[in-house]
Amino acid sequence: MMATFDIETLLELRDRQEIAIRTEKYAGSAVTIWVVVAGTDVFVRSVRGVKGRWYSDLARGGPAMLEFGGKQLAVQAIPATDAGSVERAS
Repeated sequence: MMATFDIETLLELRDRQEIAIRTEKYAGSAVTIWVVVAGTDVFVRSVRGVKGRWYSDLARGGPAMLEFGGKQLAVQAIPATDAGSVERAS
């Protein structure tokens, strides 16, 4: 995901296993997703992989909103395709 995460946000995300995400296409419907913090990078995972609705929306370049702890954070996804990023997210 591309966003500027301050240390407080990174720590809060690190301590959560799941958060909610809303895509622009389906702004009225949040989906629970997995989140992994590795250093200053934040990775999100889809239980349905590429078949996940929100995943497909982000893969097409759409923006999204992360929701956790009463906060909303606008983000833009960047696919993690290099082996190092995939390993860190796993």
